[in-house]
Amino acid sequence: MTASERASDMKTALSFEYAHDEELPPPHTSDFRTPNALVEHVLQTYTDPGDAVIDIFAGYGTTLIEAERLDRIPFGLEYEPERVAYIRERLSTPTNVREGDVLDFDPSWVPTCEMCFTSPPFMEQTDDRNPFENYAGESSYDAYLDDIETAFSNLEGVIAPEGHLVVDVANMKHEGRVTPLAWDVAERISNVFHFDGEVVVSWEGDDAPDGTFGYGYDHSYMLVFTNEA
Repeated sequence: MTASERASDMKTALSFEYAHDEELPPPHTSDFRTPNALVEHVLQTYTDPGDAVIDIFAGYGTTLIEAERLDRIPFGLEYEPERVAYIRERLSTPTNVREGDVLDFDPSWVPTCEMCFTSPPFMEQTDDRNPFENYAGESSYDAYLDDIETAFSNLEGVIAPEGHLVVDVANMKHEGRVTPLAWDVAERISNVFHFDGEVVVSWEGDDAPDGTFGYGYDHSYMLVFTNEA
């Protein structure tokens, strides 16, 4: 079965073990990472061995490390130099990971990729920090959504025709107010890529998040897009 055929069979609700293969160094042990089981499932559904995979918010490199383990070719961009160093130490292709601001992303160093799997930094509507600067600078929710659209517009020329973009994101509850982050992000990315739909993701196991999930919910979403260019 090809990746396109597997993608067409994707269920609309999935559950995975909430676990990570590697411990992060102090003091980052509690930082959020997408669990390995979800990354593995996405890569095996939307790509084949030998395909190139990119993550433009690489974080601690879970997508890239899993991609290499599954015989895919990883490429990544990450804002924080410490995280870039962490990823490079774990890949046999360390030069495929670069430090940089996704808003200034120059895709000329990246080959055509069959898929991007990523999770952008989250923002709650009343926050005034800038997620694109690791919450150090100032921003607004409207500016954040503008930046989301810019970031994925920069990615458009990298993804192969009929290739896929999968975004891991959650809605957020804070002080009794809901930020429909997943829906707002989906709307903005839909201006660039064709929106195929969302998959509800829940978690199992002793370490599975409870009703808070850190964002007020016990589930997140995979937003699935296709590059129709």
